[in-house]
Amino acid sequence: MLIYIKQWQQKVKPQPGANPLMVILSWLLFGMLLLVGLAMGLMLLLFGWILLLPLMWRKRRQMKQMWQFTKATREAQKQAQQQYQQQREHQRNRQDDGVIEGEYEVKDDDTRPRR
Repeated sequence: MLIYIKQWQQKVKPQPGANPLMVILSWLLFGMLLLVGLAMGLMLLLFGWILLLPLMWRKRRQMKQMWQFTKATREAQKQAQQQYQQQREHQRNRQDDGVIEGEYEVKDDDTRPRR
């Protein structure tokens, strides 16, 4: 790779007897070509974006349906996961003898005899 770079440096480097005016003009021409290419690329990019807008306008209903579908799918997955966790917790509580289902009532401390 280093050899390849050195070869390009030798090709680009102006010859010792070259006219300085021609060197400057060639670099200016090269710079102008780069600027023209950059400008054309930006114009094509802008043109592509402009053409993309009507296409997106036509496809907006499909995009909205897809967005609603993914939202509904996420909600369904969340609900299914919550339901699965509730079922697992209910099964664990059924198997655990320490858990008693039913109602309870807290009695006041006044019913205890005092010492």
